[in-house]
Order: sequence, then C-alpha cells, then structure tokens
Amino acid sequence: MSGYSAKELEKINNAEVLKKENERNGIYYCTRDDANYPQSLRGIKNSPALIYYRGNIKIANDYKSIAVIGSRKCSEYGKQLSYETSKYLTQKGINIVNGLALGCDTFALRGALDNNGRCMVWMPCGLDNIQPKNNRNLADEIIAKGGCLLSEYPVGTEIKKYNYVERDRLQSGISQGVIVIEADRNSGTMHTADFAVSQYKRLACYYHRLLENATGNKYLEDSADAKVIRQLSNLEEFANDILHEGQYEQLSLCLQ
Repeated sequence: MSGYSAKELEKINNAEVLKKENERNGIYYCTRDDANYPQSLRGIKNSPALIYYRGNIKIANDYKSIAVIGSRKCSEYGKQLSYETSKYLTQKGINIVNGLALGCDTFALRGALDNNGRCMVWMPCGLDNIQPKNNRNLADEIIAKGGCLLSEYPVGTEIKKYNYVERDRLQSGISQGVIVIEADRNSGTMHTADFAVSQYKRLACYYHRLLENATGNKYLEDSADAKVIRQLSNLEEFANDILHEGQYEQLSLCLQ
C-alpha cells in the first residue's frame, strides 16, 4: 500500500484488526485506494487516509453535494430557511451535508429527509457515539433513508475540542459547495466557510439583513468570498452552477 505515511498505515492496520467487530455494528471503512472513497476529498489538504462510515457512502460519488450549515442558536427564520433550502436542493437531486448539530444543521437535515432526500453527516468522534444525543433518532433516519454517517475517527474516540475543527474541513471537502444559513462571526460554522475558501469550493450565504444572528454572514459578504443569496433565483443559480460544474470542466479540457 503506497502513498501513505507510517502514521496513516498504522491507522489502517488498526482498522483492519477491528474490521469484523465493527462490521457487526454496521460500521465499515474505506481508504483512499478504494473506489468508495469520496472523490471530492482526494484533492483537499490533509485528506483522511481512511473513513469510517455507516450507511450508503456511494452517494458521495453518485451525486453532487452541498453543505447546508449554520449556528446552533439560530433565529426562527434561520430554521425556516435551513429547512426550505435543503428541501429545494433535495428536489434537484443534491445531497445535504453537515455535522448533525442542533439549530440550522438539524432543520436542514429535516428539510431533506421530509422530502425523500439524501444526507451525509460528519461526526467529530467515533461512529459508536452519535452526538448530540438529542439527534440520535435523526441519525438513524438518515441511514434508513439512504444516507450515511461519516468519521475519520475510530470507534471509541471521544470528542475533543479540536476534533470539531478537523471535522469542519471534511464537511466542505466532501461537498461541491457550502451554504451558510445564519452564523455569528465567532461561531464554528465559520471554520467550515474558511475551509471552503481554502479548498476552492463554491461558497454562499444568506443576506445578513434577512436574519437576526448573522454577523458571520456579513463578514462573508464583505470579504467577497461568498455569493449572497437574497432570493430564490440566487439559490437556483448557485445550485445549477454546481450541478453543471463537471460538464464545464470537461468542455474546457476538450478545448485545450
């Protein structure tokens, strides 16, 4: 197995030792050499050597994905926008990605699941420890409806503060685009937005004046890194750009 560091090989070997035990609990893993490994992660900095998953990881390569994220302490309109945004993207066949957090993330996942959508959720810990506990039923529903739970951490890994930031790079990394619904400037949501920029992912946010707790949105607007969504046509344009992205790349290659 080439292209892996000694530390990465150790992680893979440990995963193999526990493979049968994990699989009895519905937890599998894939490495960067496997066909199931998400293609969108291969090109990012510090892509994980292996990914643990529960559910259908194939959707990462079969469909386009957008991370729909925001603060835990969001306004009522933020909750509504989260739900309706995911509903709209789901109807266009796009996977919804986030971290299962309360607030915007939860309502985004709900908007997808209520409308026959597919979701991918990244955990900052082992997949035997779904967090937050209040969303464990939601996690089960994601799997039951054709989605998946993902983690770079082995079973038994507890949550540490830095795990959230490491996880945030994967939310944007596995996605073709990121939409910030509502976020304060100092919220964890901004880590994912920052990673989206450094990973050259498409980034959008809702216009800050539409929401109550959106100093993060205002920052993204002022920094000129984010497409500002003021109305449905802006969301439609953002989604269509992502859906057609591969076609444009292929055309460019043909013209060279």
